[in-house]
Amino acid sequence: MKKLSYLLVAAVCTVMVFGCAQQQKKPKAAAPTAGLQRINFDFDKSNIKPEFEPVLKGNADWMNAHPKSKVTIEGHCDERGSIEYNIGLGDRRANSAKSYMTKLGIGADKLSTISYGKERPLCTEHNEGCWWQNRRAEFVGQ
Repeated sequence: MKKLSYLLVAAVCTVMVFGCAQQQKKPKAAAPTAGLQRINFDFDKSNIKPEFEPVLKGNADWMNAHPKSKVTIEGHCDERGSIEYNIGLGDRRANSAKSYMTKLGIGADKLSTISYGKERPLCTEHNEGCWWQNRRAEFVGQ
């Protein structure tokens, strides 16, 4: 009878611990805001490519249509290079996008930047098509 009591207590504790663990899930990364689009960069570059200028114009138009909005520009990199180097490159990419947006008339106080370097890839394959997707700036509404 004593063994049965121990087993019952162990089972109840296991269920309680599992239930608590389920409730304490890691928060997900912020998703890009609908209406705002990402831009991509060439390898080891942070300059805005002409093909993405219309995307940034569209993002500026979205912000003008939502005047109370604030946006965080996230700089990302592919898996190549050190963590430190990619944090710096991601920062340059985010600030390049921010600078372009301010030239389009968006107030700098409406834009913040953060670099995730290579820590939040969209694609995990090891090829140029995948790396291209990861070299990006995401626009996330706050």
